[in-house]
Parts: sequence; structure tokens; C-alpha cells
Amino acid sequence: MATRILIADDDEICAELTAFLLECAGYDALFAGDGGACLRIALQASPDLIICDLQMPVLSGYEVARCLHEERTWHRVPLVAVSAFSMPGDREKAFEAGFDGYLSKPITPETFVREIAAFLPPQLRAKPS
Repeated sequence: MATRILIADDDEICAELTAFLLECAGYDALFAGDGGACLRIALQASPDLIICDLQMPVLSGYEVARCLHEERTWHRVPLVAVSAFSMPGDREKAFEAGFDGYLSKPITPETFVREIAAFLPPQLRAKPS
């Protein structure tokens, strides 16, 4: 079974690009269009990694991170923030909320999969083709 990565982003174009890049590399992509859906899918589908936009409807990425860390049934996986809002202090705020990594938008397609794979344990990384 391929490594499953949950993409939470209310920007459909960004989510589609992210999924395309990950799927081309051999990962399975799951989608959530808002923070509430992200929380539900993260708890039900047990993805291996979560990529989460910070500014989303229903729950922000910060709220998703806090809720996941408070949930006793959550199978802890890497949680990576991806945001177009790259103001001073945003990275630190994401780490304080419980994110393991922070990437700025727009993503760089040539390096994105490698950057995300670095958060996965070696046995879950897709094999280069």
C-alpha cells in the first residue's frame, strides 16, 4: 500500500498541483477542502503525513493542529504547514501550534516532493523512478 498523504487546502488549484506532484512520485493523496474536513479525515483515514494550509474555512490550520494534538485517538504523523502568508513570525507560530514543518507558497514543483518526503520515515518514502 502506498504512503497516504492528506492535503488540506481550500485553494483547489494548489491542492490539485500538490496531489499531482505527490501521485506522480508514487504517493496516494487524500483531500480536504476545509479544516473541519481535514480533522475528520485525519482521524478516520489515518494518513501517513498531513499537508495543511493555515488559512482555511471552518477551522484554520492552526486550529486543526491544536485539535489533532489534543485528540487522544490520533495516530501521530508529521504535520506540515503550507501557507502563502509568509510574514515574520508565521513559521514560529506554526511550530508553536504543533506543526513539524513549514513551507511557503507558491511551492517549487521541482523540489516539493523531496521537501515533503524529508518529513517521512525512510520506509514510507516513495522509491525514485
